[in-house]
Amino acid sequence: MAQLMVAATSQTKFFFLPILFLLLSCSDQIIIVENDQINGMNVQQFIRSTEFSGKIAIMFDDKETLKSSRTYKKGLKNGKHLGWWENGNKKYEFYFKNDQSEGKHLQWHQNGKLFTQKNFRYGLEDGEQKGWDMQGNLMYKYIYNDGRKYGIQGSILCNGGKELAIEND
Repeated sequence: MAQLMVAATSQTKFFFLPILFLLLSCSDQIIIVENDQINGMNVQQFIRSTEFSGKIAIMFDDKETLKSSRTYKKGLKNGKHLGWWENGNKKYEFYFKNDQSEGKHLQWHQNGKLFTQKNFRYGLEDGEQKGWDMQGNLMYKYIYNDGRKYGIQGSILCNGGKELAIEND
């Protein structure tokens, strides 16, 4: 990826960000740091209000490392959404159709081990859902059918996975 070397003063940001936005919007792809704004709006506001179609690449604050890649069609999530931890390991892989979760959704711990595998149909959990701890041990497994849980949930953790959230922050 080519780098644009410009001093990051408020005047240069005011001048170059609109030009960068115009150049990138012609290609249906926008590359931006997550907390930056597009035309005075955060990324989600921009996507919804302009009914953006295309791909948005969100960079970490270093402006060189990809944090996520998301695809939209007329302002709605559509297609594959990917995310990475700052260490370069994959964080998630989700699929959407018309803003609804669809198909297999995967999440990974920072160490690269699989965290969750969930299945969706028409935005609802459907089929087998699983979760693993950071060592790769199965924590839970349950079945959903059209958004309703069936059977007895097999679970090992009793604290709701709070330690996993802390370890993955």
